[in-house]
Amino acid sequence: MALDPAVRLPPFVIADDERGRVTVLTEQNTRHGRAATGDTVAQRLTADTVAQRLTADTIAQRHPRIITAQQLIGGTGMEQRAAGGTHRAGTGARHRARVYSLDGLRGVAAVVVFVHHAFLTQPALAEAYRAHPGHLGTVSWLFTHTPLHLLWAGTEAVFVFFVLSGLVLALPASDGGRIDLAAYYPRRLLRLYLPVWAAVVLALGWAAAFPRLWHRGDSWWLKDYAAEPTAAGARGDLLMLHGPGTTNHVLWSLQWEVVYCLALPLVVVLLKIGRRLWWLKASAVMGAMAAGAGLNNSALWYLSIFATGTLMALERPRLGRWAAWLDDREKADRWWAATLTASLGLLLTYWFVPVAGMQATGLGAVRGLQALGACGLVFVAWFAPAARGALNSEIAQWLGDRSFSLYLVHLPVIVAVSTWLGGQPHLGGVLIASAVIAFPLAAVFHRFVEQPAHRLARTVGRRISNARSPEPKPRPIMADLIPAQRTPIGAWPATRAS
Repeated sequence: MALDPAVRLPPFVIADDERGRVTVLTEQNTRHGRAATGDTVAQRLTADTVAQRLTADTIAQRHPRIITAQQLIGGTGMEQRAAGGTHRAGTGARHRARVYSLDGLRGVAAVVVFVHHAFLTQPALAEAYRAHPGHLGTVSWLFTHTPLHLLWAGTEAVFVFFVLSGLVLALPASDGGRIDLAAYYPRRLLRLYLPVWAAVVLALGWAAAFPRLWHRGDSWWLKDYAAEPTAAGARGDLLMLHGPGTTNHVLWSLQWEVVYCLALPLVVVLLKIGRRLWWLKASAVMGAMAAGAGLNNSALWYLSIFATGTLMALERPRLGRWAAWLDDREKADRWWAATLTASLGLLLTYWFVPVAGMQATGLGAVRGLQALGACGLVFVAWFAPAARGALNSEIAQWLGDRSFSLYLVHLPVIVAVSTWLGGQPHLGGVLIASAVIAFPLAAVFHRFVEQPAHRLARTVGRRISNARSPEPKPRPIMADLIPAQRTPIGAWPATRAS
């Protein structure tokens, strides 16, 4: 993604953040992580904001949307990492770059799911998902019905995955964009199915190397994995259309991802109706989610969570205004901290109320609040300055890039390690041994399976798009957009390398 050193950039780079503010980056303030921000481009296009060579990596790590002068006149400019990959470079449009903080959140969620499954190897902790809160021991109760549950809130982390997927898939359709259906479907299905097929084969290999055994006293969760994988179960996992089989149970969530990606274009059309009625659409989606949970209708429940993310993408300008309002408060950091705390509290609502024996309608309301908490967490990760800084860190980005691979490979590793350690394995041993194997394995899987699958998907999508819609000729609009900058782009002076 790094910019070719031989390519000369214009004397400024414009970065439009998620709140609609314009930032002009120079080499100096980019290097030190600072940027001058103004209300309009014209306010910042002065002789003092002359940039030298910049790399796309340096800028994109801090700014969600990048626009260069070359792109404004229809040139190729720097390569954009577009969320969803539906916009093509060189159209003169404003390309939406990847929101890196959301990648970081996805990485954190993947680690939480990993810890969740490691904790379920312990009988006392696994019992929290079946027993009444009053029947739990002290330690189990503390890790289940207090904020400590955040350490292994795997189900809630999957809710965050669902919201993120619905958001990222719909981002290209926001701000009047459209989804190229002919390219979207093959591209998305290749991105999902190819890594899943490899993960199923890998899971079968783990099961053959470490036959799954259940020892008396093991957790009920490990008992569910005592049965060896079957051919019918493997076929179900490969298709992801009939529920998870016996090879890798985490594929249950990807089954719903496949269904939603197929339905996404219709959902986008429906949610774009009546832009001013956002509150009505949000209420309808949340109501459908609560009804699905209360009636135990998995399709209505899970697909509605995806839809909340799609609605967030389509209402991005409104969310940006809300975020700007929080930023303008006298103690903005405290306002953001309160928003984060409230979101996490809603996310754990299921564990903070006596859900055992609760009527269906009450349980649905609780699950709806959990999804609302997941949306709040995504909102904070998307807009809060401190959260964006933390989630843009190298370790969070490393985890985010490999989150899908880690999600696919970790569970068979935990089951194999638990089997190898014998009956009632020690939690510390399971965590350490599984992490030592699963994280490097995820990195290898990402390098040799997920990345090639993504490249193939992008190539197929690009070829389909190019075949159906040739690139339009560039339209020179620089002089009209920035009257003060009259020097033709080809006549810009050369800048020395930094």
